[in-house]
Amino acid sequence: MKEQEFIQIIKALESRLLELEGEIISLKKENSILREKLSKYENPKNSKNSSVPPSQDPNRKTKSLRRKTTKKAGGQKGHKGSKLKKIKLADKIILHDIRECTCCKAILPQDGEVKSRQIFDIPKIKIEVIEHRTVTKKCPNCGKKNKSSFPKGLVQEAQYGNNIKSLGVYLQNYQIIPYARTVELIYDLTGHRISAGSLANFGKDIHSKLDSFEEKLKQLLLQSPVLNVDETGLRLNGKLNWMHVASTELLSYFGFHSKRGKEAIDSFNILPIYKGLITHDRFGPYFKYTCQHSLCNAHILRELLYLWETKKLKWAKDLSNLLVNVHHRQKQGYKFKETNYQNILKRFEELIEPTIRGYDIIYNKTKAEKLAFALEKHKYLFLKFIKVKQVSFDNNQAERDLRMIKVKQKVSGCFRQYEYAQYFARIKSYIETLKKNQQNILQNINNAFNNQPFLIVLTE
Repeated sequence: MKEQEFIQIIKALESRLLELEGEIISLKKENSILREKLSKYENPKNSKNSSVPPSQDPNRKTKSLRRKTTKKAGGQKGHKGSKLKKIKLADKIILHDIRECTCCKAILPQDGEVKSRQIFDIPKIKIEVIEHRTVTKKCPNCGKKNKSSFPKGLVQEAQYGNNIKSLGVYLQNYQIIPYARTVELIYDLTGHRISAGSLANFGKDIHSKLDSFEEKLKQLLLQSPVLNVDETGLRLNGKLNWMHVASTELLSYFGFHSKRGKEAIDSFNILPIYKGLITHDRFGPYFKYTCQHSLCNAHILRELLYLWETKKLKWAKDLSNLLVNVHHRQKQGYKFKETNYQNILKRFEELIEPTIRGYDIIYNKTKAEKLAFALEKHKYLFLKFIKVKQVSFDNNQAERDLRMIKVKQKVSGCFRQYEYAQYFARIKSYIETLKKNQQNILQNINNAFNNQPFLIVLTE
């Protein structure tokens, strides 16, 4: 064989080798993608390893995260129990007197040793109807007709008072009881059947009376150094709408909108002018605001858990352990120095770097690669909880606030009118803020109907 022919064969083999290597890489990538698709069925996502809500968990078997202890069930040794205690002044006293001797029938003296026992109970509830009357009188001197006036707010021949209005709003917006069951409950308690339309009007009425509260609430949120923000789906006439929340440990603002993104967030007029720091779950529109940001690590831990359970990626498990251990030490009161932070950041980068380096730009990113790139892009935001004291490890504050919104939809179904969803959002803002400030909710709803809503005052 001639040398020239030999060289051509070698070149052809080399060319074919390159083609095969390319095909192998392509097949490996395709195999990875197919395995990832298959893992959705072999290892489905659930609420433990993703953002899937618990209601969609397969089989929905719950598993407690609490660790076993040596303590026995029930009250522990040294625990101070509580029991119902007598009060000094009872509302009603019933004397069980005795007049004659049970032995000889002689008349007993009026005075004797008295012992008492008390029953705590609720008196029978009934609707009280108060009739107001005005009088017109003619002056005998000048002949002018003088007429008294009805109390302010009494405009109908018959209307409901603020106590029953407050109860209706309380039951529907705090206890999350649907219209029909609220009607039944009030009837069972009082013997009076109220209409669902009246209940709806109660919500409309208090919504207008909470204008001053909502204005004050927004001012306080704008003054807060850190806000937790989030959103969740809520249906209106079967169509997906959104309930947004901005909250702190003492404040809760809810806003209802047909959109999820920036248009909706702008309409609430909080984040567009907010200058502090917001904690969120990496939802894109939040990054469009010029305030500072930190990101929820709980979401990342769920995604890392999914990668470990489905693909056994060691870097995902190691990174999860890193974040959990740092958070645990922080909760125990450990003060991280700058050198500690830099070491944590370096380890964070080392764990995700191989996945980023191994990505081939020709192909679509796998879930692991997408997560690694997101972690690299926002690493300082995920670790901000180490450097900024007010920043939390996760976004649980906002998620807890939204939890009852999902209960509302599950129990009562979707809203029918846009306005009433907005009424619910404002009333919910009021109730959750009352709850966080340990205020009596029913009493303060009544105060709002009397044009005296609770207005929180934050102290330094």
